[in-house]
Amino acid sequence: MRRLPAAVAALGLVSVALVGCSSVQTPTCDRQTVPGNLANLISVSGEGESVPDVSVPTPFTSDGLRYADFVTGEGTQVVDANQLVDIGITLVDGETGRTLVTQGYDGEAAVGTVALWDSSVPGLADALLCAGEGSRIVVSFSPEQLADAVPVAKAGGGSVVAVVDLQKVYLSAANGADQFNESHGLPSVVRDPAGRPGITIPDAAAPTEPVVQVLKKGEGPALAPGDVARLNYLSVDWVTERVSQTTWDDSPQPLPITEGEDVIVNALIGQPVGSQLMIIVPNGEGADAGADVYVIDILGVDSPAG
Repeated sequence: MRRLPAAVAALGLVSVALVGCSSVQTPTCDRQTVPGNLANLISVSGEGESVPDVSVPTPFTSDGLRYADFVTGEGTQVVDANQLVDIGITLVDGETGRTLVTQGYDGEAAVGTVALWDSSVPGLADALLCAGEGSRIVVSFSPEQLADAVPVAKAGGGSVVAVVDLQKVYLSAANGADQFNESHGLPSVVRDPAGRPGITIPDAAAPTEPVVQVLKKGEGPALAPGDVARLNYLSVDWVTERVSQTTWDDSPQPLPITEGEDVIVNALIGQPVGSQLMIIVPNGEGADAGADVYVIDILGVDSPAG
């Protein structure tokens, strides 16, 4: 039994300083499936945290992408390709019924963006769209769909059946309640319908001391030392008013939460998941030194290694 490419579980992808429009997504969406005859042909047993027992009649042939919810989760929904998910996945050869791949079970994290998973198993993004955390989804792929995909997934040359357990779905953007802040002389933050922020620098001198404002207050677990938080952030230089860093064009980043002197990490301690913060970090002494302005969305906390 082999594993999917290591890139699927990659952490800490390099952030790029790009500016662009993100796709507009609503916070929730209506789940649509294309079940075909999966419920009558495929049986799956076992809990979502452990490797499932999958029974596939052989030879099994799929004429295209089909997917059905065998368990409907009520948690956070998948609404964006760059959203992080932690999944368990089992791939079964439709020709022989043999299990080809299993990953992400029994405490083994398999965190990646939906887009990253889709690059290894084309069509998976469509199957996950609008599914909620806690769902178990059965997906079938035609041989043509996986022709250029993971070599092991087409070992039998026929159709492939996947069982996907959505063990954790991270937020796509901060979803907390808006907070009032005194903003005189400070940057303003706007958001597109998907929650992606933009920063407007005022015609004023940069602060000479760090500034922390909670823009949205989430209702999730509070960050504590020892956690690994998943964040989306945007950073703008006060002087040039240009984006210096952003994760919104790539993947949310992991940040270990440790006690110390780091302004940003200290500001995040105690803040609940779903919050958005603006943190201004002066570049030196005096107003002429400028500052970096960060807007940070707290999207989730990685589960402890099992």
